[in-house]
Amino acid sequence: MLSIALKILWADAGKSAAMVLGVAFSTLLMAQQAAIFVCLMANSASHIAAAQDVDIWVADMRADYFDDPGALPEALVERVKSVPGVAAAAPYMRSSVVIDSTTMVEQGILIGLDPYSLMGAPQKLVAGSFRSLRASDAFIVDRRGYNDIWPGDDIELGRRLEVDGRLLHLVGIADPPSPFISMPLIYTSTETAKLIRPSIAPGFILARANDPAAAADVAAAIAERTGYGAFEKEAFSEITIDYYLTNTGIPINFAITITLGFIVGTAIVAQTFYLFVSENLRYLAVFKAMGAKAGQLISMTAAQCIVIAAIGFSLGIAGAAWFFETVPDKVAAFKGFYLPSGVFLKTALAVFAISLASGLLSIQRAVRYAPARVLQG
Repeated sequence: MLSIALKILWADAGKSAAMVLGVAFSTLLMAQQAAIFVCLMANSASHIAAAQDVDIWVADMRADYFDDPGALPEALVERVKSVPGVAAAAPYMRSSVVIDSTTMVEQGILIGLDPYSLMGAPQKLVAGSFRSLRASDAFIVDRRGYNDIWPGDDIELGRRLEVDGRLLHLVGIADPPSPFISMPLIYTSTETAKLIRPSIAPGFILARANDPAAAADVAAAIAERTGYGAFEKEAFSEITIDYYLTNTGIPINFAITITLGFIVGTAIVAQTFYLFVSENLRYLAVFKAMGAKAGQLISMTAAQCIVIAAIGFSLGIAGAAWFFETVPDKVAAFKGFYLPSGVFLKTALAVFAISLASGLLSIQRAVRYAPARVLQG
């Protein structure tokens, strides 16, 4: 019966192709948009993930996400160091600045790092060394920012850049994860950051625990002793992501797109399956008149649905995989984006559910009607 079901399916190549394309389009839209959404939300905490040598982030109690730091006293560094379980602590400065090059004037993000511990610096560098920030008026820019400031130019250290009216010289190119806010990242020492913006204060105090496994307990001890917020890095990442999920329209926009993909896919597949079953109703009635049970007719339709879903899903997910394999290397805005395994599995579940539900709803007509009634037209 299953082989007969497949012969019936492929006998009408046009409708079979329409169903496959409907499933493929739905798969592509849902998988691509869901993956972009997941990666975009992860990028909101990319600075936290990039600081691999930091276990605890100390912040103002009113700061509810990474991109909105408060102003902390520099003396807080010593108070954090005095808490049992803390191995090291350092200030982390962050402020918006105006970047003025020969080709553009735009906003950038100034990040001041402790020049001795270099805590909070991204681990990956394209050129140079973070130790070079100990020199006067030195800075390191992220790879994406370099392309924005000097578009089309090859990497060249020693370039000059005016940041908030102060001339700095380039000593390195960093390659951190793609940030949520796409502005050039200007890394300097805390001393240079104060020369650029005299009023700047640490936005965070970074701490490293003696035992990283006990970071949550050490963070609680810091909060109790200092009166400031202290968050283990995974917890701080979750707080930042939750802020963007709760307080921006991004989740709603992506949810609408993903839902539309689901609805469009369902409509195309359901309508095509209905027409397919309707046109083959006579054949199904003959099978029923010959003694085929309702379960056999349903299994035939289920087999057709599974084949259509498998082919359509394979084509759609291949398109999504191709997108994430090629586009992030060519478009800076998609740097680091990928197709998460969770998105793959959930999209597969949704697609097969759409196909099976559409087919099983369509076959009810053949199962419910008497063969004689169908054959009489």
